[in-house]
Amino acid sequence: MEIQSKEVDYQVNSETKRKKSTLQRITSGVAIVVSILLIPILIANLVIIVKGSLNPEEIPTVMGYAPMAVVTDSMNTGKSDAIKAGDMVVTKKTNVDKLAVGDIIMFKNNQSAIIHRIVGYNEATNTFTTKGDANNTEDIDPVQKKNIIGKYMLRVPKVGDLILFSRTPLGMLICIGIPILMLLSYDFVAKRLTRREEEKINKKEIE
Repeated sequence: MEIQSKEVDYQVNSETKRKKSTLQRITSGVAIVVSILLIPILIANLVIIVKGSLNPEEIPTVMGYAPMAVVTDSMNTGKSDAIKAGDMVVTKKTNVDKLAVGDIIMFKNNQSAIIHRIVGYNEATNTFTTKGDANNTEDIDPVQKKNIIGKYMLRVPKVGDLILFSRTPLGMLICIGIPILMLLSYDFVAKRLTRREEEKINKKEIE
């Protein structure tokens, strides 16, 4: 009877470890995916917010890259690859002397950042003429080279809305809270599962 009891205990313990291992892998995997998505966005936002507060006259960048949420459809031509409101665009600091007609750039206009296409260059004033792809007319103000933030690199559809939300108090709370909540939930579930298996072992020993 004692040998059988030990065999049962061993089987139950093995099953408990297997369930805990599976649960741990699933929870850890989900937590990693969520963290990969949320934490970089939060860190980038914090850097941008801090740099923007220290130097409000400059458009903040991260290592030469400027992620920006698109809030208008001035570049939305209806094509699948068009820049749309709600997208996130990333521009990179570049040599402005190498920019050419057709390039998409982000530039400062007062306290705002605009992403439009270069449609002309004025050698006399050393400025660029820009236009939104979906606009009927060119931009009124020529763009000086010193106001160019960077050259368009890529767009990520719909992520701009997430960025804008993550900059709100509720958004920041969610970006921090979800990974922490998932880790706490895993710890709670793992302990509960262990306790249930221990109760089963104790019940079998009594029987």
